[in-house]
Amino acid sequence: MVQSSIVVPSSSTRKRSLDLTNKAEKNSTADEEIKRPRLELNEAGKSRNKRLFGALLGTLNKFKDETEKTSEVDKNRREINEKLHEKLEKERRELSEKLRARREEKERKLEEENKLEREKEKLRELYRQEKLANFLVTETKPALYYLPEKLTDEMVLIIAKQKKEIRDQISLFESKDTDMNDPLPRDDEDTAMTDDEK
Repeated sequence: MVQSSIVVPSSSTRKRSLDLTNKAEKNSTADEEIKRPRLELNEAGKSRNKRLFGALLGTLNKFKDETEKTSEVDKNRREINEKLHEKLEKERRELSEKLRARREEKERKLEEENKLEREKEKLRELYRQEKLANFLVTETKPALYYLPEKLTDEMVLIIAKQKKEIRDQISLFESKDTDMNDPLPRDDEDTAMTDDEK
């Protein structure tokens, strides 16, 4: 029987051997580059080189032309995008202007409605005071309205004065505000009843 043994070289030995082979390869390629002789071309080689060089130039010119066409297409696309962007910006401005105008119109109408409501409320209050003018009022707070069964001359004068003042206020208000669409109708039945009570 034959005995064999395997010897594993150490890692440092292996590294050194690899370094030596790498250096040898580098030196040999450097020598080859330097030593490479210039080829002498015959007529067929020269025509082949011209043909290959022409094909290469044709490919480069074709790429250049395509790039120019692409740049023209890109330029056209950019112009179209700019026009679209301008159009969208214009539409956005018009829309915001319309919305602002609508909002202002809505606020104006709301203000008119509020003003009309305040005027109606004031007119209601005047009519309420006109009805209360048929009564005497205490000077205390809160005021109490009363009507005695028998009125003195002084009480009748006070009630007449109150009625005249409130009617003047109502006529002044109505003459000042002739634009009211829906003035509240006077309730003559209630005033007639209080006049009958005198």
